[in-house]
Amino acid sequence: MRLRRENYRIPHWGILKSIGYNLEMKKIKIFCIIISVLLVSSIGLNIWQLFCSEDLQTLNWLQSAEFVNDTTLGILVNSEEFRDGEDITITYDLENDEYSRLREKYKLDKIAGDGSEFSRTKKLMREFSGRLRHSSSVAVSDENMNAEYLLENYLDSKEGTYCRAKAQILNEVCLSLGIYSRKLWIIPLSVYDTECHVVNEIWDSQYNKWIMLDISNNLYWVDEKAESLSMLEVRDKIINKEFCTPVTDDDDLNDLEKTRRNNDYYYTYYVKLLPHTMHGRRYRDHSKLSLKSSSKSIPAKSSSDISCTFSSADSAIIFTSSS
Repeated sequence: MRLRRENYRIPHWGILKSIGYNLEMKKIKIFCIIISVLLVSSIGLNIWQLFCSEDLQTLNWLQSAEFVNDTTLGILVNSEEFRDGEDITITYDLENDEYSRLREKYKLDKIAGDGSEFSRTKKLMREFSGRLRHSSSVAVSDENMNAEYLLENYLDSKEGTYCRAKAQILNEVCLSLGIYSRKLWIIPLSVYDTECHVVNEIWDSQYNKWIMLDISNNLYWVDEKAESLSMLEVRDKIINKEFCTPVTDDDDLNDLEKTRRNNDYYYTYYVKLLPHTMHGRRYRDHSKLSLKSSSKSIPAKSSSDISCTFSSADSAIIFTSSS
């Protein structure tokens, strides 16, 4: 049976053109609707701001970085003085067998390279910081709070760990290379804020002082001359409103004002955390590494630091605000 020819007719060009025209008109209509909605929304927002401007300004102010900084800085200023305490000298067990295993397994000498203690520590921090995921919900027991266990279980792993464990890793890899290191707890002054943070300080013979590093955020702090700072120097400068800024790998030391603006989050975070800086004695008592068999101890050498030194395992400075 023959099929009729008209069943195969190609639509006339005029028909196709008409279809295209209709599609374009639909697009234009949709575009006009979107513009109308945006205009109406903008007018409504302006009217709302006109009658509720005071509440809006208050809300914006409460959420601003300036307000948060002023509030947390006020708490820090009121906590400027520390309570009296005892001076403690902690010795360093740099001959511990764990350190030689760490150096060999993770090629720490190659990672750190040559240079000052601070420059070598920065390389170590950069290497391990990017290979350790973060998780505040994963706690590590005192028994497992050592670099061998932590690196074995968390380095290049999908499972994260928290700041105390990361600081323990940096502490021990530094000590394994003969770089004197200690851990610091920094804690906010609020019964409603249970957060704390753990960082490191290393002794740099070139600067002749302690320098703070934060492996969790891969940063350290500098002053207006780009000189690295200890934790107490950062605290004092913030309280006295002197220039200091966190520095990360992405920052330019030749433009410190821009660096400060880029790191406003870290700056505010530290202002909140600096009222209390302390160490729990039980971490020394449960130390896996021997502190008694050490061949050397170093007293603190800077007037801006406390007159005690902490060393291997889970140890840090004891500081408590007088507030």
